[in-house]
Amino acid sequence: MCGNEIFSKPITIEIEGAVLLVCPSCAKHGKLVTKPKPKKTGFRGTKTTSSLQSNISVRQPSRPYRGRPEVDSKELAPDYDERIRLARQKKGMTQKDVSIQTKISIQELQSIETGKMRPPDVIIAKLEKFFNIKITESVASYSPKDQKKGSAFQTLGDIVVLKKKQDEE
Repeated sequence: MCGNEIFSKPITIEIEGAVLLVCPSCAKHGKLVTKPKPKKTGFRGTKTTSSLQSNISVRQPSRPYRGRPEVDSKELAPDYDERIRLARQKKGMTQKDVSIQTKISIQELQSIETGKMRPPDVIIAKLEKFFNIKITESVASYSPKDQKKGSAFQTLGDIVVLKKKQDEE
């Protein structure tokens, strides 16, 4: 909530129906959530809840509470519809021709070219490969450590603190 990295074990709390993992200093703002104990009763020879849980493996992150290096992610370009339409026209193909060769339905292709539908990742990959174009762009993300100070870079926690200070005055 405060926007700071959690260096100790996070605490699970509930605030207005939302379950959050927060730092110890933010835990006082909500109700502590405890995990219910598993029932140990079985039904006609089936495995009990505790034995089912022992068969489930939970993958723990390598560094659970420390900041991870941020990775550039891909997002759909704002003009993806125009890029696809122009690439199709440049090849001199109809939507039906593209549909047959890429196995994308004509309705989907029409919706994508008009910008009414955001194509799923699978279709994005097919269209980029088929037309040899890029309709995704790299988006750099940043960690909280990289944030600059100022009103444009405030977290929700900063605003809550400011609001509290204003109420006290």
